[in-house]
Amino acid sequence: MKKALKTIYIFLIIFVIYLIQLFVINNNTLFGVKPNLILICVIVVSLWFGLYTGSIFSFFIGILTDILYGNTYGIFTICYCVTGVIIGFLNYNYRKENKLSLVYVTIIAVSIFEFIEYISYSIILATYSSFFLLLKQIILSSILNIIIVYIVYELILKITKSFDDSDNYLIKGRY
Repeated sequence: MKKALKTIYIFLIIFVIYLIQLFVINNNTLFGVKPNLILICVIVVSLWFGLYTGSIFSFFIGILTDILYGNTYGIFTICYCVTGVIIGFLNYNYRKENKLSLVYVTIIAVSIFEFIEYISYSIILATYSSFFLLLKQIILSSILNIIIVYIVYELILKITKSFDDSDNYLIKGRY
């Protein structure tokens, strides 16, 4: 029961973050880059819940993003799904307590997402831009998303620890 409640809380936080992306951050940029809270949700879910849950989550969040942004090509579905699968594979070697590895995973995820988006737009829409512009986008987006992913990840870590602490309290209180 507690595990289900913990999962519901985590998905509620992710849902709120998704809504913030759509309605607050959608038109705002910082240094020409928009923070990608949806990508952060994919990172956190794939790291926290593993390959299968992360893959399914990223697939559905990609479809939802394509529908809400009016993208009929499925570019977001492809980008989020591939990123979620790769980050889900990293889950097996990832330690949740290691803050530095969260930086590496975020840089990897942003790089994968931006590169797939760049290739997809180049192929599907025949829109080409400089490779250096892509590198600038990856660097700036990585820095911005690293800051945000720490906040989201800490929130989820606190929720998880609070449920674990309440279990320990109940066990110790009974004896």
